[in-house]
Amino acid sequence: MKYLAWIALIIVSGLAGVMSFQWFSADSSPKQAAVSNKVIATVPTNLFKITSSDGRFTELDNDKQLYIAYFGFTHCPDVCPTSLAVLSAALQGISEPQRQQLQSLFVSVDPKRDDPETVSTYAGYFHPDIIGLSPQEGQLLGLTQSLGVYYKYVDIPDSQLEYSVDHNSFFYFLNAQGELLAKVPHTLDPEPLVTKIQQLLPQ
Repeated sequence: MKYLAWIALIIVSGLAGVMSFQWFSADSSPKQAAVSNKVIATVPTNLFKITSSDGRFTELDNDKQLYIAYFGFTHCPDVCPTSLAVLSAALQGISEPQRQQLQSLFVSVDPKRDDPETVSTYAGYFHPDIIGLSPQEGQLLGLTQSLGVYYKYVDIPDSQLEYSVDHNSFFYFLNAQGELLAKVPHTLDPEPLVTKIQQLLPQ
């Protein structure tokens, strides 16, 4: 219960301060992040076969029609919990047939701290359909470079956290072949996600 209260607190604080958040990627402005149904990029096929830093192996079902991947970390103070809350709201705003064809992923860019149990539990608090993944460093690098995901470790002197992770904030829409079809920038409104899901998964 304490953990749930903590998540609620950081979501509220994120909603208050996220509008002043400075994106760390040059292509993160809404104008440059316009989405389309054309293939933008292709990620390695190991998107569906994740090996964590402790050697554990996770294989995702690749029979879904659409995947939404969000890259973040569990110690993120505002942007990540806000984004996952928005994603959760979007999943509640689509039809059951669409949900059956869709898989949502929360991919940690902080595998040193986010072991599989931690990231899986964290993602599940927002919605049971969101799967948390913690790729090993090499695999994470391949995925992020393919999609243009920015992240950087930043030391925090005199803090128990020791470091944080700067990252951009996008929802990446991929098909079962690992092809990037669209990306939607950080939003406080689930409607852009609902609209894109309905475009890519027409009923």
